[in-house]
Amino acid sequence: MKITYIGHAALLAEINGINIISDPWLVGPCFGAQWWQWPRPRAEMLKDVDVHFIYVSHGHSDHLHSGTLQRLDKSAKVLVSRKSNIAQAIERMGFATIVLESETPVEIAPGISAEIIDTLNFDSMLVLSDGQEVLVNANDALLPVSEALQKRIIDHLRCRYGTIDYAFIGYGIASGFPNCHFVPGKNNAKSAEKRQHHFNRIWSSLIAGINPKYGFPFAAEIVLLDEKLIWANEPVRNFERPTDMFRLDHPESSTQVVDIAPGFTVTDGRITREILFEPVRLETLRAELAAEIRKANEARGASVPQVQELAALIERNVEFCRAYLKDFEHDYNILIRLKNAAAAIVLTKTGDRFNVAVRQEPADTEDYDLVFTTRFSYLRRALLTQWGYEVITVGSGGIWQYGSRQAAATNLYKELV
Repeated sequence: MKITYIGHAALLAEINGINIISDPWLVGPCFGAQWWQWPRPRAEMLKDVDVHFIYVSHGHSDHLHSGTLQRLDKSAKVLVSRKSNIAQAIERMGFATIVLESETPVEIAPGISAEIIDTLNFDSMLVLSDGQEVLVNANDALLPVSEALQKRIIDHLRCRYGTIDYAFIGYGIASGFPNCHFVPGKNNAKSAEKRQHHFNRIWSSLIAGINPKYGFPFAAEIVLLDEKLIWANEPVRNFERPTDMFRLDHPESSTQVVDIAPGFTVTDGRITREILFEPVRLETLRAELAAEIRKANEARGASVPQVQELAALIERNVEFCRAYLKDFEHDYNILIRLKNAAAAIVLTKTGDRFNVAVRQEPADTEDYDLVFTTRFSYLRRALLTQWGYEVITVGSGGIWQYGSRQAAATNLYKELV
């Protein structure tokens, strides 16, 4: 078994002449123009490779990346979980899908077993075995689940497969919190470090539980290039590495943890191309990703009628959710700003009364409990499509500025979401 790390959550597994790639994201951004890969993916390592199978773990666009899938040969069959509900979207791109039931190993080619394990929120992980070695690809499927579910899955893996050779586990969580949230007195860098420390500790615990021969952190190689958020890349990626935490937490473990970078390769139990993580530097990002930074900070304008269209959709949602929204014990005054728009939206709650209004964007935002800034296209997608809100809540597609610590303490942003 030969495994090459391509980038983010993309692995190329070469087993008995069969090539399987997972969660391919090889070009451009995802979540609108919010997420970009750094280091860049090593797409050239797939040149002249006949891909026989593609595994897509779930529907987030850094895993189901339509721009990449459209470029891949449609002769490859795509492995998906039945629970993920993404087969139809992939089939519309021209692929044949193999829909697998959770925890039911299937021989996808002679001598190659594939097992998909469902976790939480339509996410899944993949186990590949050739009878000699076992690869566990958990992408980010184990990070946000309860400890009880983590333990059940780990017990299942160890019972079914015994020794695990390779465990690729995500160590970053898709969320706009806390880096997109600005509160008076908040230390942004320390907050980012503290949250990443939490997920590094979960990574360390998962690797200890699975107890593989090799443990690799991956699926977190993204940078935020919005000028309001670009600061976050250094504390999130550099402050503490999950492999260092594992060595501190489990000094007696026989697992070899390796902090990999795109291009890393392990073959038949030996590291054959050792390419390792390097710290993220803001000056390097600005030099190497200048074009991407420009694109990430461009936003089309929106006319007053377009803003009024969104306000009408918000007003409809207020009516739909009124019984729920009334339970919130506080009054509030929220300003929704759209980049380069001719107007803004104000949402006000006074007792049981709600008001949605469009007005020329005020110069002074100090009178608002929360100022939410996003793009017209993101908010429109959030209001009109089933999963559109994820570009905001998962993909860091908005900035939340609180007027006071008290407003932040009420979790006011959840009311707006």
